[in-house]
Amino acid sequence: MPKPDELLFGLKTYSGAMLAFYVSCWLGLDNPYWSMATAFIVAHPFAGAMRSKALYRFFGTLIGGVAAVVMVPNLVNAPVLLCIAMALWVGLCLYIALMDRSPRAYTFMLSGYTAGIIGFPAVTDPSHIFQTALTRCEEITLGIVCTTLVGTLILPRSLGPVLARRISSWVRPAVDWASAALAGEGESQPARDARRRLAFEATDTAMMVSQLAYDSSHLQSAVHQVTRLRLYVISLMPVLASIGQRVAELQRISGLTPAMQAILARTDAWMQTGEAEGADPLLHDIEAMECEPPDWPGLLRASLAVRLEELVRIVHHSRRLRRHVTDGTPAPESPASEAEYIAVIRENRDHKLAFLSAFSAALAILLVSAIWIETAWAYGAGAAIMVAVACSFFAAQDDPAPAIALMLRNGALVIAGIFVLSFAILPAITNFEELYLVLLPLGLTIGVLVSRPATFGTGMVIGAVGATQMALNNGYQVNFIKFADSSFSLIVGLGSALILTQLIRSVGAAWSTERLMRANWQEVAAAAEASTPPDRATMTGIMMDRLGLMMPRLAAVASGADSAAAGTLLDLRIGLNMIGLHQEQWRLPSAARAGSQLIFHRLAAFYRADPRQPAPTDILHALDETICALAGDALTYREALMILSGLRSILYPSAPPPEIALPVSELVAT
Repeated sequence: MPKPDELLFGLKTYSGAMLAFYVSCWLGLDNPYWSMATAFIVAHPFAGAMRSKALYRFFGTLIGGVAAVVMVPNLVNAPVLLCIAMALWVGLCLYIALMDRSPRAYTFMLSGYTAGIIGFPAVTDPSHIFQTALTRCEEITLGIVCTTLVGTLILPRSLGPVLARRISSWVRPAVDWASAALAGEGESQPARDARRRLAFEATDTAMMVSQLAYDSSHLQSAVHQVTRLRLYVISLMPVLASIGQRVAELQRISGLTPAMQAILARTDAWMQTGEAEGADPLLHDIEAMECEPPDWPGLLRASLAVRLEELVRIVHHSRRLRRHVTDGTPAPESPASEAEYIAVIRENRDHKLAFLSAFSAALAILLVSAIWIETAWAYGAGAAIMVAVACSFFAAQDDPAPAIALMLRNGALVIAGIFVLSFAILPAITNFEELYLVLLPLGLTIGVLVSRPATFGTGMVIGAVGATQMALNNGYQVNFIKFADSSFSLIVGLGSALILTQLIRSVGAAWSTERLMRANWQEVAAAAEASTPPDRATMTGIMMDRLGLMMPRLAAVASGADSAAAGTLLDLRIGLNMIGLHQEQWRLPSAARAGSQLIFHRLAAFYRADPRQPAPTDILHALDETICALAGDALTYREALMILSGLRSILYPSAPPPEIALPVSELVAT
């Protein structure tokens, strides 16, 4: 049953749509139902998201209208060329939209199929194409203005409080994972659950953060700080993974000293408090632990201390930022050392999948257009339009076919409902007030569906398709033949989009996940082969972004989400260690430098193949030889030794410790 806030949103959405329809009729516009359909499309439960969507829809409609005005008059005498131009335009806009993962992508997607909506029906009468484009822009703008005004002025719902609650919900998973990692149980069930939650949240909230600038809450001016907080969460994940693995290895070789155990316990206790205070004395004691004896357990403890320092600094600054975001305390300044280990925003872009989506949409439009031209079907333009709309709406999904099939089913239900309304109920309506009351139950239902994330797409499709098929105008004007032809064109268009999508575009979540994992492997291989050290923050950002994209897909297709997440974090840690080795190798003696180059070469070959297989022993031999080459001056090359020990621990967690022969001077010193 709908909740009160859902019913309120439904009433606001429906009232905005009917207001747009009324004003369009009052102004004497040609197709006032376009304004009504726009109101349902733009509607969103959060005022900020609705305003951003409205703005992007306006610009998308404007660009699409200009494209139609340019193409149709110049190519109307060559229908084949016109259809090719329209298909290429839709494909190009869709490709650009898929490359942009922000709300701004809606502008590009809309620019594509709006040109088809305006251009295809104008093929038979191109002399009025400018007037048609102008009218559509006017009616779309009217629908945008009306629904935005109603949603903004009447009990608007801000995005800020919801995002603040989402941010606060990150605390418990982070603390649970940290406690498990500090106990050497980084692969325990609580740690896995927390890892899955943080990876999903860090990616899922990116869209909300980008819409925050259009919100009216207190967070509107804190977009930069919220973005920083999200980056802290992303940066925390590889650090916790490293701590968990390092503590577990030290436990395995009995290398945890009482002092290190005390530091781990104090860090865990500080994490549990949830307070930012108390970090400075803890950091002072952790930094003292970085000067460990240069034997194998000492190297592991020293590198663990480095990761603990990063953990405490990240958590300390993130807690201060969270207080600023949720409670309005003064914003903390960025620490000077932040750039050393904090990720930067770098989103994954799958050019191959975007091209495949654009190609399938263009091909579907061309095939339906060919049928339209060959049969001289009077309503073929409607089928071509629905192909463009369906292929564009769901292009971001791994397999758009189920969503298009649902749209087809909903379209059939809408046609049946509109048939009853148009021929049995609407003839008895004599004024706008009666029309408002008759359509109120349907409008409320659509609004409730739009208010729920699980049915948002269904509600938007029913509202937009229903308003378009009903085609309300000034006065009762209904024609059964016209209704039947337009309904048939809708079914043919959606059916064609479904069939061609299944043949060309359906790839599935498993296929996309495999591509994301392989992209990470190529990232690591490229880091190994680089002539100059890659940027650590950039690598962290892109690989954690891919992990966030993988988690919902893995949860949907298999039980291997945990192992895949652990593998991604492992790959990232290897990449970060290789970046560190790149930075250190120029200070190494010639033998160790040659050894590091051999490590890079073999690791690159390993990741170019399939790193899901056990790492070959030749990498282990190269690591041990390089470690032994530096052991003679371990204090000088401590940083490089910690990096090499990190690589060895990640790739060969069960291998016995290497034999490090320390010179007499260092044995005396230790």
